[in-house]
Amino acid sequence: MSRTESHEPAPARDQIDHTILNELQADARMTNRALSIKTGLAQSSTSARVRDLEDRGVITGYHATVDLAALGRSVQALVFVKLSPTDEVTIRGFLDTVKAMPETISAYLISGVEDAIVHVAVTDVAHLRSTVIQKISVLEAVIDERTSLVFEEHRSRVITAT
Repeated sequence: MSRTESHEPAPARDQIDHTILNELQADARMTNRALSIKTGLAQSSTSARVRDLEDRGVITGYHATVDLAALGRSVQALVFVKLSPTDEVTIRGFLDTVKAMPETISAYLISGVEDAIVHVAVTDVAHLRSTVIQKISVLEAVIDERTSLVFEEHRSRVITAT
């Protein structure tokens, strides 16, 4: 069980941890030497701090950011889904299924009228249509869906530690 699931308070972080987090989010390929210059710490101390943030589950991984259009997936949409029944097995099954679809960027369990949002990126509107109709709407638990095209995406690359 993760710290967020157990509702334990997060360990205290200081300004150096915040600097490390901000710098690595802006450039995860930054060398330890460059990071130590930014933090004002010795390289060994900086490396130990990064390892500690990883061990505590604050840093959960490193990844490459890709341009969806360069991959031929320039059409993005949010598919709002209503499920029935809304028991744990149904919800987990639905989320596992849509997360496994190659078109899915992310999936969210939400409150409100709908139960989930599936963020998809596809090649064109015909691909969107087939994804929604032939892959999402046909799932046994789906009783309704509403699809909205994404015209622009403005994603924060750095999550500020508070």
